[in-house]
Amino acid sequence: MRLANKVVVVTGGGTGIGKAICLRFAEEGGEIIVVDQNQETGKQTAEEIESAGGKACYLFCDLSLETEILALTASIQNKYDRIDVLVNNAAMFLLKGIDATREDWEQILSVNVIGYALTCKHLLPLLRKSSAGAIVNLGSISSFIAQPQFVTYNATKAAIVSMTRCLALDLAPENIRVNAVCPGTIWTQIVERLTKEAGLTREQADAHPDWGGAHMIPRIADPREVANAALFLASEEASFITAECLMVDGGYTAK
Repeated sequence: MRLANKVVVVTGGGTGIGKAICLRFAEEGGEIIVVDQNQETGKQTAEEIESAGGKACYLFCDLSLETEILALTASIQNKYDRIDVLVNNAAMFLLKGIDATREDWEQILSVNVIGYALTCKHLLPLLRKSSAGAIVNLGSISSFIAQPQFVTYNATKAAIVSMTRCLALDLAPENIRVNAVCPGTIWTQIVERLTKEAGLTREQADAHPDWGGAHMIPRIADPREVANAALFLASEEASFITAECLMVDGGYTAK
């Protein structure tokens, strides 16, 4: 088991990619701390892991507030002497173009950039206690490409890639690796809602040129496929890999 006896923190672990990461990491023996602002879905993920024989607990946190991140850190410290893996997955999906207001910018930056940075900062003392710590950030193909009316979201995802590389450089002397997973289109609740609004079934969305059909592998991916990539980067199998952005995009960005 690749994460046996490892303590893992996953933000945004209640749904979508975050939930898939929690479940997959637990299958590999990780003890999962499910962090989410939604108490119902966060607790459900933790209970699902425990029902399958794994170890998990749920902790609330609003990552847009540093006071909440500090409280989260204290709660983790009270229960565990260290953490081994931090997965920064929580994100706000706010899509605006040049018409975005200052409030829009402050809202999305507070979670997608500042929230990531402060979570790393405050959990770092616990991560330093691991013999081989790992941080996995969730970027996106949107970190690298231009998309219409995606200015707010893409700017934050690009910042995550730069943050990943800089933190990797700073933390390498302490044997802490920092990498990012950058997914293409993944079948999450958001994508399901958007494709339904466009009048598309799952099968139609898989083939549609604006959705699954945009990838070299012409389909929308499952969240578990992203979880598998995150698992590799978090595990000792990736012991000499840091500052990398692993594309899980079916070849989209290489087209």
